[in-house]
Amino acid sequence: MIELRHLEYFRTLAETLHFGRAAQRLHISQPPLSRQIALLEEELGVKLFDRSSRRVELTDAGQRFYLDTGTVFAAFEQAKRNALAAARGEAGELSVGFMMSTAYSVTPAITRRYAALYPQVTLKLTETLPMDLAADISSGQKDVAIMYRPQDCTGLETASVYSEEMMLVLPPGHALLDYDVVEPMQLAGEPFIIVPRHIAPALHDMIVNYCLQHGVTPTVAMEINMQQTIVNLVGEGMGIAIVPRSMRNMRLATTTFRPLKNAPMIEVVAVWKHDNHNPCISSFIDSARLAGQEAEVNRAAQG
Repeated sequence: MIELRHLEYFRTLAETLHFGRAAQRLHISQPPLSRQIALLEEELGVKLFDRSSRRVELTDAGQRFYLDTGTVFAAFEQAKRNALAAARGEAGELSVGFMMSTAYSVTPAITRRYAALYPQVTLKLTETLPMDLAADISSGQKDVAIMYRPQDCTGLETASVYSEEMMLVLPPGHALLDYDVVEPMQLAGEPFIIVPRHIAPALHDMIVNYCLQHGVTPTVAMEINMQQTIVNLVGEGMGIAIVPRSMRNMRLATTTFRPLKNAPMIEVVAVWKHDNHNPCISSFIDSARLAGQEAEVNRAAQG
């Protein structure tokens, strides 16, 4: 059986055309080198070298074999580089789930940064409801999720990526448009459009608790799964809503956003399973943190 070392012996001899110098370069003695070359020729069924007492030359078959084995060694070196890259999380495949609302905040920045830094990684992105993201991570259907912090983190790891304040979104002509900053007490009796608790418990509870802490029991007019749909319905005059600041990036002409006094902050985290050993996860988390920090700096600069 031909082994890689046999090809290395052959190529060294082909490059030196001298058994003594080739053996020295290979750190073996000359007789074993001669035997291995003879065995290689026997295995191939061709003569690779013309030998005489004074010189060694490649045959036509030897010259062709030298060219072709160069491709073999190049492929082997590439394979080693690929293996090392995969071990470092620089190559491979990563499945990422994200909430649609983060498409208006950090998900695009995270994926752009990661794709630029790790072009050899195949990144598979899937928009998923918050209620399903943690389950997808636990079951192994996805490697990483970009979401609000799950209530049950059993078996999961999390890393804070981004935090943003909640804002009030209002329809055209609403009376609260007269205020630069809205007091929570002014929300009493208003019809709220809110995400159902079973879809996004962290977000739902934050909105309800903010109102309750200021003596207001929110009047829920509708429960809608998606934040962008909520904002659209507000624009149609169906109610008001408290949503993450980044939803302003929808830029709807029919809605206006107003700051809330003592507005709560919502945290976006990266979530992965603690025993998922995909090496790409670590590099993705690093990219997510950096992209989130940049997003917060930009948000602060915009005011």
